[in-house]
Formats: sequence, structure tokens, C-alpha cells
Amino acid sequence: MGTYIESDADLPLVALCRRPPAPTPVEAGLAAGAACLAKAERAGFDAGAARAAVLELLADGRPRSGEEIVDHCQRLGLVPHDSRAFGPVFGTLARHGRIEAVGFTTRRKGHGTAGARVWQITAASR
Repeated sequence: MGTYIESDADLPLVALCRRPPAPTPVEAGLAAGAACLAKAERAGFDAGAARAAVLELLADGRPRSGEEIVDHCQRLGLVPHDSRAFGPVFGTLARHGRIEAVGFTTRRKGHGTAGARVWQITAASR
């Protein structure tokens, strides 16, 4: 049978070195976004409809902030438990080359802080 190990001090040095590395900040962010979206979908949020609404809004070629796009989706009834569930919606569209980040603007919901991405539909999606 195995030996009971009470703390890391009881482990041989080799066992401590074999621990998997901590996720990078990007990996941790992607995992958190995926978990948020999964929870929203379990509660009835339709990510596919949200992606379609994003593309529909951006179809005119005009760049818009992520906050403006999220507000549009919410007016259409696409309201997740947490607005951060839209992060993976944007990420999926960007990874598939449907939209692209074209700049940054001041956040309206962040009390004027910097960092709101501006999105535009790609030429291939028009």
C-alpha cells in the first residue's frame, strides 16, 4: 500500500519537481472564460445565437466596442448570468477569422478606464 504523506516536506525532492507547471495567465484566462460560458449555457444562454448577433451587428463594416456589441445582444434577449460569458463568444469569432480587434477605446461600464476592445467584421466575413 501507499505511504501517508502529511506535507510537502515529507515528499522526496524528485516528487516535488514533477508537479505540473501552473497555467500561464493566458491559459488561466481561457479556462475561466470557458467555465463562465459553460455555466451561462447551462442556464439557457445561446452562444451560437450570440455569435450570429455579433456578426449581424458588425455586418455594416462599422467598428464597435465590445460593450456596444454586448448591449446589442442583451437587447435581443441574449443575457447570460455574467456578461463576461461574451468573452469566449468574441474569442471564437476572432480565432475563426470572422471578426478582428482593430483598436481600443475608453470603457463606459468601467467608469472610464482604458481597455475596451473595438471589433470589426473581417473582409472574409462580409
